[in-house]
Amino acid sequence: MIPTLVALLVGLLIFFFIGDDIRRILGRRVEGYRVKYGKYLTRQVLTPAIIFIALAILMRDIILTPFILAIAVGIVWFRVSQVIALTGGISPRDVSQMVIAFRAAYQLQPAAFKGLEMAATKVREPLKGILESVVNIYHLSSEEDLAYDEFRKRVGDNVLMGQFIYILEMSSQASDESMTEALDAFVTRLRRQEELQREVDTNLSSITGQTSFMQSLAIVIAFGMAIVPDFRLVYTSLLGRIAYMILMAVIMGASYLIEKKVISLKGEIL
Repeated sequence: MIPTLVALLVGLLIFFFIGDDIRRILGRRVEGYRVKYGKYLTRQVLTPAIIFIALAILMRDIILTPFILAIAVGIVWFRVSQVIALTGGISPRDVSQMVIAFRAAYQLQPAAFKGLEMAATKVREPLKGILESVVNIYHLSSEEDLAYDEFRKRVGDNVLMGQFIYILEMSSQASDESMTEALDAFVTRLRRQEELQREVDTNLSSITGQTSFMQSLAIVIAFGMAIVPDFRLVYTSLLGRIAYMILMAVIMGASYLIEKKVISLKGEIL
């Protein structure tokens, strides 16, 4: 008892002297983790993870609990990869915002890289960082071709960005009026692209809805198996475990393939 009280007293004294420093250091670290990883903690990532962890705990089985936890890890990995793809890509909306901002800046000062510098302040990452890098390369080298080559390398096979870069390259030869007309026509095409994207999302919503229903039904059945004693007794036997794992693998595999196909269709259409 006495050693415990002494240790507690020493701990309180240490915290009294350096407690503020500890809170300040931990506060900065927590904030850093929040900024770095917070964008991955979306509802699509957290909800299935919590559901499957709860299901694994309810099963209380030496075989099925690790199996369900493995499914939870796989789902989190898939959802996080979706978040990375969305945040790391350049959408038609991003391009549209950039072109509109560039056009406004170009009308005030008809200089391509000055317009890109102003447009960089109006868009989000990763496009913001790409524009800033291209502008910096131009300022350091004073070579437009070098900057445009880097621009193409950064945007990869993005067709819309390739068209925009082509318009920029023509700015050194075309008149200001021609540039304005080209930008206006490009903005019109981008708006049509956004409308097409909304139509595709609407048309594919029935497929995603059916997939969500199938997933929800499977989860309800799985919780029923875990909660109802008679069901749980059946599915924690040797053959029951095999049947449970096969059933879950088929359902989750089918859901994964459907979602991948929907994502692939959106990419092909857009």
